[in-house]
Amino acid sequence: MFQIYVPYVINPKGEKKLKNNQPSGKEILKAIGTKNIVAAAVIFLIAISIISVNFGILYKTKKDNIIDDNKHKAVESAQQIDNYLITSLDTINQTAYKVDNYLDKGSSSEEILSFLEEESQMIIDLVDKNSTGIYGYINGEYLDGSGWVPDADYVPTERPWYIQAVEADGEVVLVDPYLDSQTGAVMMTIGKLLSDGEGVIALDLSLENLQEVTLDVVESSQDFAMILDSTGGVVSHSNINELGKNYLEQTNSLESTIAKEIFKSKKTQFELNYNGTNYIVFTIKIQNDWYCVSVINGTQIFKPLNTILLLSLLVILLFAVVIILILFNISSKHIIANRLNQQLESMSHIYVSMYDIDLTTNTFSEISNSYSKVAEMIGNTTENAKGNLYSVMEVLSSERSRKDLLEFIDLDTLDERLAHSNTITMEYVNDRDLWCRGRFVVSKRDANEKPVRVLWMVEEIDAEKRRQERLQYLSDTDRMTGINNRGSGEKKIKELISDGQGGMFVLLDVDKFKSINDTYGHSVGDKVLITLANCMQKAFRANDILLRLGGDEFAIFVPDVHNKNAGERIIQRFIGVIENTKVPELNGKSFNISIGVAFYQHNDSYSFEELYKRADSQTYISKKYTGNYASYYDAENNIDSP
Repeated sequence: MFQIYVPYVINPKGEKKLKNNQPSGKEILKAIGTKNIVAAAVIFLIAISIISVNFGILYKTKKDNIIDDNKHKAVESAQQIDNYLITSLDTINQTAYKVDNYLDKGSSSEEILSFLEEESQMIIDLVDKNSTGIYGYINGEYLDGSGWVPDADYVPTERPWYIQAVEADGEVVLVDPYLDSQTGAVMMTIGKLLSDGEGVIALDLSLENLQEVTLDVVESSQDFAMILDSTGGVVSHSNINELGKNYLEQTNSLESTIAKEIFKSKKTQFELNYNGTNYIVFTIKIQNDWYCVSVINGTQIFKPLNTILLLSLLVILLFAVVIILILFNISSKHIIANRLNQQLESMSHIYVSMYDIDLTTNTFSEISNSYSKVAEMIGNTTENAKGNLYSVMEVLSSERSRKDLLEFIDLDTLDERLAHSNTITMEYVNDRDLWCRGRFVVSKRDANEKPVRVLWMVEEIDAEKRRQERLQYLSDTDRMTGINNRGSGEKKIKELISDGQGGMFVLLDVDKFKSINDTYGHSVGDKVLITLANCMQKAFRANDILLRLGGDEFAIFVPDVHNKNAGERIIQRFIGVIENTKVPELNGKSFNISIGVAFYQHNDSYSFEELYKRADSQTYISKKYTGNYASYYDAENNIDSP
């Protein structure tokens, strides 16, 4: 981390003011003269009082800032740990719910094990790379999603994860940490009793993430940090040798004293004196009645402030009023400079590069930069801000984002774009294929409110962007078939028809689908649905909206197809794809679909629900016919047309 030195302060109008030269102490003493000794003595006493009061304020402010900063870091670490636990708890609840569904359906152990293997891999990919996956005691068998095969003497019903989950009676239970024999990592087990009252599903999670967060807190200036469970046991500690201890059962140690105070007072922040040393403790209650605890050595961290107080009093004795005045001046500017440094340093954690651009002179200055390419390209120059910014961003952007980004950074158009806002942003992909966000911020305007000085800042948002895209995909997509789910698909169709774009709406379902499930099993039924979705994707265009409504029911919206002549060619092509596609598990037999079609004209004004109703009425007609069959709704004559 670099230090930003600020040689000026900023007044409310945003103008920079350089420091004024201060007179030396000797010059001030000489100017006072002998005759003013008495007056100086009085002023001296007053000055001591004033400086003492002001130093007390400074001391308190500094102390509060240190405490607030450490408290903020403690809260951030607790939020990280809480989010990690919430994700894990949600995972075990969802998995238990799905396993219960498998049991209700009478699924085989092989099917359940296959599901556990898929869930285990997803957890390893998305939640915890060190996890050993999901396992459990189900239908009287031990099933392990990681593929681990236990020894012959392994009795799952005698294991802590099983016993504690049964005792919890349906509540999620977190089992005490242990050393995993497979990975050598410290692990924690989350378990939940299944609805049959006998089966238990469990998930092993690595405590490495919790340990890393704990160590990060200590590196941020805390003396030590730890996570305690609801019994006082140590789940994580910045000193790994403390793992597994129970501080409520200990005596005569700092940690045990802190733990007992936490469980007794339930305070989120308190101070205590232990062996002559003052400690400040921050505690945040997280999931499962755990406590995230951060501790700083107050005696040590505030020692410099006490030293400054002593030195300040000695200096006051020697230089009297001169030092008081200088101290006032330096202290005020020092506080402002520190605040500016802290603010800019905080921004540097977010932005990988920051530049101050003077639009009037077309010059710039670097505030921070972590791109070595930029330093190589512009060197020490501060001239030609427009040209240098253009050249740099042309190199640091991907081809797909370059055109729009270069338009965005055009300094000649900033005046208009920042007329009614103090900041504008654009998201783009850089030369390393990472998502970034570029931002212009107005730092100064002229008398006519025209921007004359701006900050250009670049923030890497790749993880955030990809997480948003992943969440959006999961919320919009049917998990089994990979096409739109009902909610997202219907929303897209409604948006099109509300914008006046007509098209062909198609409803379809699989004939005698229940018979397929009953004869061949639900897994084969699922393959039929997946095959049908694949056929839809082959037969229709990329901009056509495909969705699964639920069960064996699907729908399609084909924009700009408004009559039976055009629609029938498309439907017949689709039926052809169906008839030429086989599902091996059906042993040579084919599946058939019944199709209902209705058309929405660009000048129609009825609702999507009415369009759905029209197409749905045709599916009932199609079911009267053998094989793949489509029926069309004739809106003009309000009749059904096969």
